[in-house]
Amino acid sequence: MHYTGKMFYPRGAKLELDQASLSPIQGRTAFQLFSQFKKEMGEDEFDARVDAGGITETILVRFRKVGQTAAYAAFAHGEKGTVQKLDAVVAFLTGLDHEEDSRVLEKLRAAPSLRKIGPEDWETVTEPGSPVAAAFFMSEPALNNAILHGLMSLAGAAFLDGLGLLD
Repeated sequence: MHYTGKMFYPRGAKLELDQASLSPIQGRTAFQLFSQFKKEMGEDEFDARVDAGGITETILVRFRKVGQTAAYAAFAHGEKGTVQKLDAVVAFLTGLDHEEDSRVLEKLRAAPSLRKIGPEDWETVTEPGSPVAAAFFMSEPALNNAILHGLMSLAGAAFLDGLGLLD
């Protein structure tokens, strides 16, 4: 099974990355991150620091499961493990349990930092019959950060694979 990826961002922000050729995290690094995410996602929550090797600031990741089949991950930057600014959040909605998917969306929609996302966008997040990874970006620089996109893809694949939902 495959999943659908959707992106939401503040009005006026422009996506300038070439999504067709976007592979910022490759090879051994991608495999290690995927494996680490998948292992940690066996728990209900975890926090991680991802050193981007000087390409961008260290990225802080906070993962939270909601029930057994839905989750979200927040991505931020900051120093010494302290979040300075939220960059993006991605919701992992499997479609297996509508109530769990709804709880993730309710939690995110109530977050003050996600108020930049328009009400009409929240209505288009889910897609019947298909797992969805819905990425919410807080700013144009975050939207165009290739490392963030790569981490979101790896996290989504790890979560859905852990549930046996990927081919």
